[in-house]
Amino acid sequence: MENANVLARYASICQQNGIVPIVEPEILPDGDHDLKRCQYVTEKVLAAVYKALSDHHIYLEGTLLKPNMVTPGHACTQKYSHEEIAMATVTALRRTVPPAVTGEPTPSPWPQGSR
Repeated sequence: MENANVLARYASICQQNGIVPIVEPEILPDGDHDLKRCQYVTEKVLAAVYKALSDHHIYLEGTLLKPNMVTPGHACTQKYSHEEIAMATVTALRRTVPPAVTGEPTPSPWPQGSR
């Protein structure tokens, strides 16, 4: 995954210069995918990012992850509760983010249209 390697190179440059990298993989909310699909994609992307960070010998304790909120696509007709969105987001993070990463800024605000 090229984007994961770009993030890892960015993190390496930051750490070599005494800067804490904020790793922010981007998952676009375009489309009609449901919550389960976004959770699956988020887990795959985060797994690829942390593999790339490991391959580039990034000191994980010296990074911050700025995660996305797991949400359905903008064109998805099914509505999800805040609890369902929160559970999908937390589950994806727990499954993929190594324990060494202790800093995670709060994901962006709740999506419009969720109930």
